[in-house]
Amino acid sequence: MLKEEVKKDIFVIVESLGFTIYDIEVKTRKLTIYIDKEQGVTIDDCELVSKNISALLDVKDPFPSSYILEVSSPGINRKLKTKEHFERAIGKKCIVHTHFPIENTKVFKGILTECDENGISIGNIKIEFDNIKKARVDEI
Repeated sequence: MLKEEVKKDIFVIVESLGFTIYDIEVKTRKLTIYIDKEQGVTIDDCELVSKNISALLDVKDPFPSSYILEVSSPGINRKLKTKEHFERAIGKKCIVHTHFPIENTKVFKGILTECDENGISIGNIKIEFDNIKKARVDEI
């Protein structure tokens, strides 16, 4: 688990470099930071952010042992986790897996047509946020 103070510092660095953080994943000994910007993210962008965050992590030392830092674009088929992610994906083809079936199915593919405080709509199917197990854009 990454301490909130370190997360805040990472956000400050990424935003000062002209990017937004799309997501942060922490798994055992791997920290993955997904960055985004309007024009898209290049390998050089990832390298720049990685160098700056590495310097921070060297000082803050948030991991008890060695770790892997990965900086990446969320990609075309990006995961959708937050309300903001879903809002930005309106009009795009998506695939959504639910915890519980709706109309006898747990997998929905189609155009994301709506997002509000309670959930999303894929075509005419309304899915509450609490029922979304995983979701991603399905553009390819």
